Amino acid sequence: MNRFVAIDIGQLRIGMYVHLEMGWLSHPFPVNSFKITTQEQLQTLQALKLSHIQYDPRRSDVSLPPVDGEAEAEQVADAPRLSAHAQEMEHWSANIEVLRSGFHAAQASFDAVQALAQTQPQLARSRSDAAIDNYVTHLAAERDLSLHLLFDESGGSASAHGVNTAMLALLLGKTLGFDAGALHDLGVAALLHDLGKQRLNIFPSSCALNELVPGRAQPPQPYASHVGESVALAQAMGYAPAVTTAIAQHHECADGSGFPLGLLASDMDRSGQILALVNHYERLCNPPARGMVALTPHEALASLYGPYRQRFSPELLSAFVQTLGVYPPGSWVELTDGRQGLIVSVNMEKVLKPTVMAYGAAAGQSGQQLVELHQQSELGVRRGLNKDQVLPKVLATLQPYKHLCYFFDSSAVAGAEKVSS
Repeated sequence: MNRFVAIDIGQLRIGMYVHLEMGWLSHPFPVNSFKITTQEQLQTLQALKLSHIQYDPRRSDVSLPPVDGEAEAEQVADAPRLSAHAQEMEHWSANIEVLRSGFHAAQASFDAVQALAQTQPQLARSRSDAAIDNYVTHLAAERDLSLHLLFDESGGSASAHGVNTAMLALLLGKTLGFDAGALHDLGVAALLHDLGKQRLNIFPSSCALNELVPGRAQPPQPYASHVGESVALAQAMGYAPAVTTAIAQHHECADGSGFPLGLLASDMDRSGQILALVNHYERLCNPPARGMVALTPHEALASLYGPYRQRFSPELLSAFVQTLGVYPPGSWVELTDGRQGLIVSVNMEKVLKPTVMAYGAAAGQSGQQLVELHQQSELGVRRGLNKDQVLPKVLATLQPYKHLCYFFDSSAVAGAEKVSS
């Protein structure tokens, strides 16, 4: 249920939890919903020249006296206390909606870059830099981060692939100790790596996984040409080799089996290797072509250590597991109490204890129950599941969409703001 109330901008106070109804590029904050904790944040919000702002009384440390037009706030205060489970689910749902809003804003930024890349390359660059700077700032400011699974219909689109790849590349770069400048270049390269497909009129459903044919080491033209076209567009936007080289190598492999140049690991930049790895992983989880079987994230990781093992650096594979855990968001699991569930978030500091949306009759009419394994020492993951091992009713309840989308946020903030029972 939406608990936000519109209040006059002059009523803002430190301690209020607010939501900005505008795109990320229209304000300097890394997320659209947050609690005001400093005078600087308060002054920045007031400088946006908004007449009203959305405020959530339940997640705020201060409250406003009831006035005309704030009946909803009074109802919230007088409402019967929700059960601990209901409060937990409501908080999680609200947080996911905030993250989904951020994901859609990132997609909109990417769509704008695609529309401008060929005719206004400098403006396209400014949009790309601004989008990635938001993420890099957030990564640098927060030590306690989680990657979340988002259920979204747009998961198979070109913009979703670009944003997903950028999210994964940035998190892996952070694990590997990249500084802010290197993270920025990596994030831009990940966002723009398929930009050339639009110029070549390549369908969004085309990817290396379905373009390769038996007996051929490289996919046919014009698909293979999109790498060079993406590099050319990035160069026209004024990006340096730190960005364009990573784009040029996003289909290369450590064993020389990639394209267009068949490079070995020793010939590749670190950012190029990272981009090649996360791009391949994302396509395994979200193959865009009909008839292609999507792997669960756990299955995709297993394949990186199986049939695709020679294509990627062992060091990078180890860092990737360190970042996402053995069961990344979107993986199906069986818990030690026998329940089946879906991994919905992984804290980068506690990857062995992810958050699971479990299915069970005791969870209420929805059949859903949020299980935070880091808070339950007696409960854990017994094993990963393939989709064909998951009960149909569990699949229908817990995974409403086919494609997977990702976004990260601060676990520390989310935990501090959780409504107590």
